[in-house]
Amino acid sequence: MLTTHRDCKRHVKKNAIPSMGEIEGRVAVLEIVAQSALTHVFDDGQVDLDATLLADIRKAMHRKCRELKLDGEDTASALSYAEELIEAAVEASNPVHQ
Repeated sequence: MLTTHRDCKRHVKKNAIPSMGEIEGRVAVLEIVAQSALTHVFDDGQVDLDATLLADIRKAMHRKCRELKLDGEDTASALSYAEELIEAAVEASNPVHQ
């Protein structure tokens, strides 16, 4: 996986283009960290997902998708995935499921 420690050293072989495994590894890390963090936040059972929070997440996702130059379909997919991730964290934090 790409690391800033390795990539910033001199005389170290670097890959300019990450492999699919490196990309998938990073995505997996981000997914697990996000899922765990959200589950921890919602762990007390008092899940308060108000419209403002969801709107802020959607705005941030739209900004990031524009920055990444994703098309409309990929942007919609990313937004859907973000909402699924939040729903999964809420469900995982529900005391009934633990």
